[in-house]
Amino acid sequence: MSASFSKSPRILFLDDNVRDIGGHYLELASLLADGAYRLGYLPQLVAHQTLPKLNPDLSRDSRLDHLCIDARFAVRRMENWSLGVDGSSHVGRDIQGTPNDGALPERLWQTVCDGASRPARRPKAMLQSWASVFAESVLQFSPRPLDKIVVNTGGDFQLLALAHAVGELDRRGETGPMTIHVVFHFAVYETVVTARARAFGRQVNAAMAAMQGHRVHLHATTESLQQQLAAVGVDATAIPYPTRYRSGRQRESSSSNATKILLAGMPRAEKGRGQIYGLLESIERPLLRSGRFVWSMQLPPKRWQRMIPPSMQSGCDAKSPDQTERLADAGLEVLRGNLTSQAYHDWLDTAGIGLFLYDPGRYVARCSGVLLEMMIRGVPVIVPDGCWLADQVRQAEHNGPIGWIYRSVDQIPEILNTAEATLAEINANCRRHAAHIAAYHSGKNSLLKMGIDDHAAASVRQAS
Repeated sequence: MSASFSKSPRILFLDDNVRDIGGHYLELASLLADGAYRLGYLPQLVAHQTLPKLNPDLSRDSRLDHLCIDARFAVRRMENWSLGVDGSSHVGRDIQGTPNDGALPERLWQTVCDGASRPARRPKAMLQSWASVFAESVLQFSPRPLDKIVVNTGGDFQLLALAHAVGELDRRGETGPMTIHVVFHFAVYETVVTARARAFGRQVNAAMAAMQGHRVHLHATTESLQQQLAAVGVDATAIPYPTRYRSGRQRESSSSNATKILLAGMPRAEKGRGQIYGLLESIERPLLRSGRFVWSMQLPPKRWQRMIPPSMQSGCDAKSPDQTERLADAGLEVLRGNLTSQAYHDWLDTAGIGLFLYDPGRYVARCSGVLLEMMIRGVPVIVPDGCWLADQVRQAEHNGPIGWIYRSVDQIPEILNTAEATLAEINANCRRHAAHIAAYHSGKNSLLKMGIDDHAAASVRQAS
């Protein structure tokens, strides 16, 4: 790196959830970092301290070529203490983490719940730990006027920790006014504004008021989440969630005629883990064993049997990671354990149909990175109604259908049974729509929509 280019503006990204080379937290960080680099910034990432321990080959990941990583956070999953749909808090807190909103009995009960957690997972301890790392990272970063700070995965509880850290930095007097962007991902409420949702809004606005000396910008990764935030009095801008461009995909299947139904990602409760067994039972004989479809999914090393009917378990050993097993007679393809980024994206390239068993209540305003990964490949999708995923499918319909929307999981067998008749037409529509996804959902465009300036031309002039 030349000395002149080293004077380029920088972006410090922070995400306590980045602890593994797989999954969407590191993927998001790498895409935002790539966008920053294309805009003329030097990106840095503060991640969880276990990242290099869990991933000794981290330096070989080509996604991170332009990204300097500092593994520093000791806590993660700050969303656990959110007032939104993914958290367990019931009343608002101050920037020390003390319950200070709601009636006295509610605050007392929340204090009891806090104390029942493991010491390291208690909200005050998590808040203090996160704030301490943020403050230390900013002091080391030493922001200059054109530098930016981005909290990749933010929320109401995280904003309290941020306000706590900023207050500590202000007291030290070691930094001037900072520009901080916080990206919200998770829904505030499901269908109606609740008392918890209103407390969410008060908690966020109180944290923002504590940082008035700085330029703090809030962003939502979906328009519906932006609307939810507005409904509880929080001002945020909607930005596109970035996804990785794929130049082309090679579909593979266990037979020349079978269409691969792919469930991406390790099964979790909010992603339909409890629905898989019953759905496989209903389609095993008519659709899978008949050779019309192949079901492809990842399985965890332990307790995977509860997801697979006994008639399909023969030879299904999910103990060895990064190995694929095709059980042709059963129409089942199993990927064992966690995948590397390359293996994951190569697997997605083989999808014929992307199936999403997501809980619509959890994804009513929450973006799905996997859906975008399917769309950018031109893969038809089957998604639940009443959530962000269905919104994306409907928005694309003016150029022709790109998939199917179900109201009940019981409708999926019939959707699959009739899908083959229109699959060629839908595939063509999906390929056209993929060009829009690639342009709009890029890391560069996400940062531009945040209001982060393009310094690429200036950086090139400095480096020349």
